[in-house]
Amino acid sequence: MRRMRCGLWIAVAIIAAGLPDYAAARSARVGQIPNGAVFGCASCHVSANGGGPLTSFGTMIYDKFMTDRSFMGSVVWGPELAALDADGDGATNGEELGDPQGVWRPGNPNPGDPTAVTQPWNAESKPPDNSAVASSAWGWVKAALARLLE
Repeated sequence: MRRMRCGLWIAVAIIAAGLPDYAAARSARVGQIPNGAVFGCASCHVSANGGGPLTSFGTMIYDKFMTDRSFMGSVVWGPELAALDADGDGATNGEELGDPQGVWRPGNPNPGDPTAVTQPWNAESKPPDNSAVASSAWGWVKAALARLLE
């Protein structure tokens, strides 16, 4: 009986020792997308605490842009993922995260202005149109017509 209790404690200690690595492996993914710390785990998960169901952006990453689909896999950020539009709002993932060309790499300083980052999983959240047309009188007309057509 004493040996069985000792064996149980050893098993519990081994499992508990592995849990921090498991959690750290996933939270490290925040640093694998540009400006990932702005929204943290909510960039990919419905819950801001991470885990559970994925957002459309998280699903896109999990399905096609992981080095490995296990908990140890890393996000593959680059031009292809940056050029896609996970939420269908007309702004690419890269435009929403401040890296439209997909050239940022983990370990580099985050691109752009973190306060201008929008949510690539939320169609209601997209970068402002800073084009020449948008800043002209025609931009005002275009915006007014868009509001009328909504």
